Amino acid sequence: MAKAKNVAREKAQPKKGRGKQAPRGARALPNADAPTGLRPLRLLLMLGFLVMVAAGLGYSARWLWQQAPAVELSRVDALENVRVKAPFRAVTEREVEDILLPHLRNGFFSLDIGELRAALMANPWIVNAAVSRRWPNGVEVVVEEAEPLAIWGGDQLLIASGELLPRPDNLQDLRLPELAGDAELVERIMVQYQALAGLLTTKDMEVRRLSFDDLAGWQLELVSGIRLQLGHDELLERVGRFLSLTRGVLAPHLQKIVGVDTRYNNAVAVQWKTKDKIEN
Repeated sequence: MAKAKNVAREKAQPKKGRGKQAPRGARALPNADAPTGLRPLRLLLMLGFLVMVAAGLGYSARWLWQQAPAVELSRVDALENVRVKAPFRAVTEREVEDILLPHLRNGFFSLDIGELRAALMANPWIVNAAVSRRWPNGVEVVVEEAEPLAIWGGDQLLIASGELLPRPDNLQDLRLPELAGDAELVERIMVQYQALAGLLTTKDMEVRRLSFDDLAGWQLELVSGIRLQLGHDELLERVGRFLSLTRGVLAPHLQKIVGVDTRYNNAVAVQWKTKDKIEN
């Protein structure tokens, strides 16, 4: 029995020449020479830096929010901070407010942003609208209005998309070129106007009025007061011929001209002012 115990002890002892192995489940002790205090310090510094950056961004966003040009709505009880950014040219502040109020009275969390945006877009003069919540009890609304291109028939405005919209009361004094003709030809008339506007760019030669009818064709009035009969086709060529004459033989006499008929192939007919009109 003693010999068996001795054999068992010998087997349990590690053999000489092999490295010592850590028992299973044990972890190696950290190196005493490693700088153990630097790692937590780095983490603290990094965390502090991130907090400073977040605070700076928050302050910047708040500053921009406060500096942005906007209108505060005064008839909203459920929300304390409702800001509307808009040009307020074709659409008035009161009109936008009347659209918003039924939706904003539901409160911050019950507000349906998609439904509110759809209500704004139902106004024909609003071409784009953005609605966003501003924590904790605010809403920001950004409205983009259609850009009027010309006056149509006195009571309508032509916008860049080619639509005719009712002329708002606050745009009655708007100074824009006038276009006239059959409403079914609005797109064709707009295209011709844009082509002529790109050609007539010098002082007093800009378009004041452009009209079209089946009998007389195209008629153009310039800012200087000169009226041009252009016929039914070759508008740019005929206007170009007129411009060449204004830089040549007609240059000294432009103040005396009432109208020019350009419907001839190789010439123009000039209508002169009477003597009384010239003196005035």
